[in-house]
Amino acid sequence: MLMHLVQALLAGWVLYSLWRVVAAPRHAVQVGTALGAACPAEAAFQVYMGVREFYLALSPAHLKYEMRGEHLGPDTVIDVWEQAGFQRVQHQYRVAALVPGRRMDLVSEQSQVRVLGLFRSTSRSEVSFRFDPDGPAACRLGLSICIVFPNAWRHLLARLFFTQAIWQRHAEQEMQALARVIEQRYQTAPATAA
Repeated sequence: MLMHLVQALLAGWVLYSLWRVVAAPRHAVQVGTALGAACPAEAAFQVYMGVREFYLALSPAHLKYEMRGEHLGPDTVIDVWEQAGFQRVQHQYRVAALVPGRRMDLVSEQSQVRVLGLFRSTSRSEVSFRFDPDGPAACRLGLSICIVFPNAWRHLLARLFFTQAIWQRHAEQEMQALARVIEQRYQTAPATAA
């Protein structure tokens, strides 16, 4: 009886994952989150422009952040290594779009993925950070991540092994930490300027 239940659950998970592969555009998994911060959007964006100083502290999953050049700007290249769940990923992001005070988009054409330390693959990673005004002294911080797989088989494997849930949890953790850093730096900025 228990064996039949387990088999039915596994079959259901495989069928659900297959349906998600067929229904998803571009063989992609998308995650995202948004939350409020007690800081004007423009100020939050300015704090984020110094992300190289605090990126590793945003999550224990962040392993490396190396930016080429002194300032974030269009076409800046950033090497990022991170690990979530049983997946380790090495990105080489390029700043694809930068709208001062509002948004920054990053693209890694060939993110190197290693699963369980054994299986290697590549994916395209598209990330967007948003800073939307939410009143004169508050904003909404948004993060969206799109992971594009090279084919349906890799996409199916990602669905079967919970890639969406793993990176959704990571995105939420990172943005909660980012909101704390932004609020703290915003609140202490006038004191340090005096």
